[in-house]
Amino acid sequence: MTSPTRRLSLEEVLDEFFFSADKPSPAMVLRACEAHPQYREDILEFAALWSVHDASPETLAAEIANVSEETVSRLQSFVLNRLHELDNGAGANSQAEAARKAVESLAGKRLKQAAAAAGLGASALLLTKVLTKSIVDVPIKVLSDLAAHLDVALDGLQRCLGPELAGTKSYRSKAAPNASSQETWKAAVQSLSVSDEEKRRLLALQQVREGDS
Repeated sequence: MTSPTRRLSLEEVLDEFFFSADKPSPAMVLRACEAHPQYREDILEFAALWSVHDASPETLAAEIANVSEETVSRLQSFVLNRLHELDNGAGANSQAEAARKAVESLAGKRLKQAAAAAGLGASALLLTKVLTKSIVDVPIKVLSDLAAHLDVALDGLQRCLGPELAGTKSYRSKAAPNASSQETWKAAVQSLSVSDEEKRRLLALQQVREGDS
């Protein structure tokens, strides 16, 4: 039976880090911090000390004593900021994936329910144009209400929309638009077979800000 992976000690991590290159680089420090987040501060401090150390062992003690907090802080800021960017990127991708799955589940009755929830009445065609980004200036109110209905993040929904949705197996509409053509919200609404009153209501959605009733 395979034994579980043993957790490396701080000394082992620093040894591995030290012998991996002639001198530390930001990318090298970043990889070490990602691999051993529990030792992140120790790795950052060690890298800062190492980066100012000359080849002469006799000067080591004096150089360590002269390492400024600013040196440690600069390296720490770079790595932590980069890790934060990576975390945010992973979160955004996760939100977009969740939104994509929710959109692809729309079909038939669900598609009409989503259209109504987004303030589009019974127009599955208009919602289809929104989802495939056939409309260049979709009101933010429509997207916000749709995201709330699907229980996904607005940013994630916006990231997953595109012409490729028209070809997915789950997402479907009887009146799918031409994914290669684009039009304005006004043109899309005016082309609908609905009453003039309904057209005025839909056009007015462009004047409603996110979060307004």
